[in-house]
Amino acid sequence: MMLRYTFNQEAAAKAIETAVGKVLDQGLRTPDIWTADTQKVGTSQMGDAVVAAI
Repeated sequence: MMLRYTFNQEAAAKAIETAVGKVLDQGLRTPDIWTADTQKVGTSQMGDAVVAAI
């Protein structure tokens, strides 16, 4: 939201949203959204996975 609405960086916002979607589709989850059929990872691992997906 910050990139999109504060900095008017639509392309960057969309790239991050797409990357997050890819990581979630791979089944990675932080503990706050983890379910039994997904892989629980820490915030650092989740961040690294999102960066890798960009």
